[in-house]
Amino acid sequence: MSEPATSPDNPRTLVIDIGGTGLKMIVLGGDGQPVNERARELTPRPSSPKTVMDVLKGMVGDQPEHDRVSVGFPGVVKRGVVQTAPNLGTSHWASFDLGAEIEAMTGKPTRAMNDADLQGYGVIEGVGSELVLTLGTGLGSAVFIDGRLVPNLELAHQRFRKGDTYEQRVSNAALERKGKRNWSERVHRMLEELERIWNYDLLHLGGGNTKKLQGKLPKNVRTFTNVEGMTGGAMLWDDRLDEKGVRREACIDTTASSGE
Repeated sequence: MSEPATSPDNPRTLVIDIGGTGLKMIVLGGDGQPVNERARELTPRPSSPKTVMDVLKGMVGDQPEHDRVSVGFPGVVKRGVVQTAPNLGTSHWASFDLGAEIEAMTGKPTRAMNDADLQGYGVIEGVGSELVLTLGTGLGSAVFIDGRLVPNLELAHQRFRKGDTYEQRVSNAALERKGKRNWSERVHRMLEELERIWNYDLLHLGGGNTKKLQGKLPKNVRTFTNVEGMTGGAMLWDDRLDEKGVRREACIDTTASSGE
């Protein structure tokens, strides 16, 4: 891949994706496109802030030069501070200032937000109602209205079927327990249910387990890769967004938003 020079007019963004299974990072050029191959390491166990930060520190040292950092985290993040981390252990992460810690680690200005919110910025069209779901260790979700983020949407832990939540029905643990065919049926049933609730124009489906999904998807459902989603990290620095990652003209409550 080409590597455009770093300059005030062409800043590079290091994008970090913290997941329940893997830690990923990539550097984006001023055009928002990757300038290197995505790096990935397994998420350490136990997944405490210290063990995760230690692995990230080693990974950052191998990345190309960059000017700023965007971080996606699998939980609710408000103003860079973690509120919940269902698949990493909330008791360890609650009130952890992720944005400040990464900024201190890298020496670069940093913005942190929910991972599905960040990835959504990389794939949405910006027209109408768009839902973003990620199938991985758990279930990530985000919703955008005309390109405007409604921050920290947590569909995963809402009741779905037979007393189980959406995440319990379509998580990686469910995939391993039920097999691809039964798990895929659950995912398709979830998509049908969410369309009735949200009446979305487009649903963007990502996450590592999307490639294991069987069956034909509806016409208004599109899949995306992790790298495509990570390009959303550049959008966190778009001048149309406020410091929390929400469009300035958005008519929503930004007190619940995520970001720096």
